Amino acid sequence: MVAELILPRGLGDSLLDEARRAGTVEICGLIAASDGQAPVRYPIANRAARAADRFDMDAAGQIAAFKAMREAGETLLAIYHSHPHGEAEPSMHDRHGHSYPDALGLIIAPAAVRAAAIRAWAMQTGAPAEVAINWVSAL
Repeated sequence: MVAELILPRGLGDSLLDEARRAGTVEICGLIAASDGQAPVRYPIANRAARAADRFDMDAAGQIAAFKAMREAGETLLAIYHSHPHGEAEPSMHDRHGHSYPDALGLIIAPAAVRAAAIRAWAMQTGAPAEVAINWVSAL
């Protein structure tokens, strides 16, 4: 398990901004990285019927993102989505739906009151374990 996730502050700001603009609809997408490079965000449309409390990435968007990652030599770092009304903690749906065990779950919660608005989670087995995020000015 990764001990710390290092992300540029601008990425966090843009994720929070997008989540706020989306209102009651969960945003979702992928974050990829390659050695020594800043992470790249791949926003993907949420096609869930209950988009206020679920996310289901558009299949074509997901395929296109993985193709772009492969061509750029990137690897999947995190799967992100928002919780418009709750905290940045994995729901039961998040736990059961996380199908890339090597990727972190990054949850954006613009209305969070108990903890940070963006939190990272290792979701390999059992209960999710929080991974510290180190926000840096640039990578």
